[in-house]
Amino acid sequence: MNEATALHPQARAHLAAAATAPGIAALSVTAARSAALAYLDLQRPAPAMAQVEHRFIPGPTADLPVRIYRPAPAREPQPVIVVLHGSGWVIGNLDLVDEPARVLARDTGYVVLAVNYQKAPEHPFPVPLQDCVATVRWVHTNADKLGVDPNLLAVVGDSAGGNLAAATTAELAGTDVAVAAQALLYPALDRRMTAPSYAGFARGFGLDAADMAWFWNHYVGDRAGADPRVSPLRANSFAHLPPTFVATASHDVLRDEAETYAGLLRDAGVDVLAKRYPGMIHGFWWMDGVLDDARTLQRDLAAFLVERMSATRPHPPNAATPASAHATSSATLAPLTPIAPRIV
Repeated sequence: MNEATALHPQARAHLAAAATAPGIAALSVTAARSAALAYLDLQRPAPAMAQVEHRFIPGPTADLPVRIYRPAPAREPQPVIVVLHGSGWVIGNLDLVDEPARVLARDTGYVVLAVNYQKAPEHPFPVPLQDCVATVRWVHTNADKLGVDPNLLAVVGDSAGGNLAAATTAELAGTDVAVAAQALLYPALDRRMTAPSYAGFARGFGLDAADMAWFWNHYVGDRAGADPRVSPLRANSFAHLPPTFVATASHDVLRDEAETYAGLLRDAGVDVLAKRYPGMIHGFWWMDGVLDDARTLQRDLAAFLVERMSATRPHPPNAATPASAHATSSATLAPLTPIAPRIV
């Protein structure tokens, strides 16, 4: 059963409006990158920030564009969130994640840094991952100059960005760069593409199974599928990971592998909050102009980060609007029911 009757009316309306558009798998890389800009029409006006800084930082093979969002002036070092945007390791840029990044900065009161890592197929695995790891390391090393607390550093990623976030956090575990929390929004975590949700939602829900195959093929081809840096779900151990938020959409090919990952972390003793958003489709974090539950996800994400970061911080964010004014308590997040993938 594909749960088609349970689609949220707003999601159904969006899918109907986009029904005549070709799938990503039918497009060239150039055309797919242009098509992704349509997400900008699905977003609300971006909230104002006290400061938005555009700069380049050194990466392993190229300088990387970043945007640094400061929601309010601050006198003391602030927590910092590194955002790794989605879009299949191939498409997407800082403009597409600008509004969600601003909302995250506003809702938490924290500094947010988004990076435009290099993309496949021009720069396949491991380049995007190396760029992301280098970005987090750069933030940690330059914390004093940035006015952030290196011990209160979180990583957030959606879709392919969720893959990169999980792999980055795992790569840095046990090093001098301590990631305090990670948040994975409908992440791609297994190159095998064999979870039951791939069959249940193979076509017609915004991200087709064929689209994911197209993305994976550009990123890694047929190789490296068992490498946990490619497929974080296939790691041998998870106990070393920080507090983790996993968000899934009920109508998404990636749903089951993300929920399985959350279950594995919980079994390993990791602090996990996981929530399935009923009636939602892939990519809804970027769609708050047309999907009300995108705003619910934004609040849940902020609440998780504020609670986990505040647990090790003696004082609340300085000179920023209290996150509680925008974000619901993470206690409202429903626990993950299915530990293993299931067909619904």
